[in-house]
Amino acid sequence: MLVNEYRTGREFAGRLGYGSDLLLSLTDFVQEKGIKAGIIEVIGACKRAKIAVYDQEKKVYNNLIFEKPMEIVSCIGNISLLNGQPMLHLHIAISDDEGKVFGGHLIEGTEVFAGEFYIKELLGPTLERKRDEVTGLNLWG
Repeated sequence: MLVNEYRTGREFAGRLGYGSDLLLSLTDFVQEKGIKAGIIEVIGACKRAKIAVYDQEKKVYNNLIFEKPMEIVSCIGNISLLNGQPMLHLHIAISDDEGKVFGGHLIEGTEVFAGEFYIKELLGPTLERKRDEVTGLNLWG
């Protein structure tokens, strides 16, 4: 088990631009502000969505693409470092016009219709992601 203690730093709340890429916009913001560890929450809607689900046996991500408007029911995750650069690890739950919910890892390709975000910076030890051979994932090491 890995446990670190943190104190909170800056907090940000904002609105994402119409038509922007959800993951890229948040990543750009985090890099601009120099955030190395933190917590992110997002709500809103997207014009199209692209998410990934991890196949634990094959150790690969399978992409799911939704070429229609979707509600962002919840999108939460964290900020840490991978190869010295900020990396956002976000899980997203989206719903269609019938209320069916789909979820997975947020990846590039989700186009914002409207979105609001909250980011809390964490101050303390660096959380660096490293490849874990057992799971095939980049985990905190």
